[in-house]
Amino acid sequence: MCLPISLAAAPPVLSEKLTDEQIAQARADYTKTTKALETYRTEQLKIYNKARTKAEKVKVLEETRTRLQADLNDKIFPAWDGTTWAFHGISTKPGEGEIACGYFVSTCLKQMGFNINRIKLAQQASQRIIKTFVPRKKMSISSGKSMEQITEYLKTTGNGTYIVGLDTHVGFVTVEGDEMRFVHSSYYSPERQVKSELIDGKNPLADSKYRVFGKIFADDMIEKWLKNEPFPVAK
Repeated sequence: MCLPISLAAAPPVLSEKLTDEQIAQARADYTKTTKALETYRTEQLKIYNKARTKAEKVKVLEETRTRLQADLNDKIFPAWDGTTWAFHGISTKPGEGEIACGYFVSTCLKQMGFNINRIKLAQQASQRIIKTFVPRKKMSISSGKSMEQITEYLKTTGNGTYIVGLDTHVGFVTVEGDEMRFVHSSYYSPERQVKSELIDGKNPLADSKYRVFGKIFADDMIEKWLKNEPFPVAK
């Protein structure tokens, strides 16, 4: 759930690495991107099933994880960048219509090929969204921590992609060394839209008191993606 709010604040850091041309190209290529992932899954599953040793299977999972993270960061997120936020937004096409924060998370994962109920998942509390993909024992739940503490946690946990649940919001966090970005369908004024911004700007992640992090794309999640196994919404 995302609650609308008006804030008098300095302009946030907006997806500054992307040009309008790059966003337009990512949208034009979106169907090709998702179809290529489906083909890749079929090919990787064959290799995974033929693997004779644990080391061989681990290698396939590592390769698959690298591909999924790269496509999410470099193709899926850019296509959605600038798509309008709305509390009841349920768009399935980047750049068209409106999309709420939970639907942004569930739609990105659904269109990457994860076998989920996009609508049901999007309507859950953020902690349930995360728990659908990450075991409770591997989730980090905190209240009242500073952004400095959050940054240290992310550095310790390492590079990768996280789903983050907040007081009234949900999105992704990407970590690459010292660069940490919050990718979400933002309800903050003046630009209410999908954006990628530094985590310590004026945004719901920095302002929230309650934060839940779950690092996605672990081996079991990748294996289920390869096999097209369903991810039931967590209870």
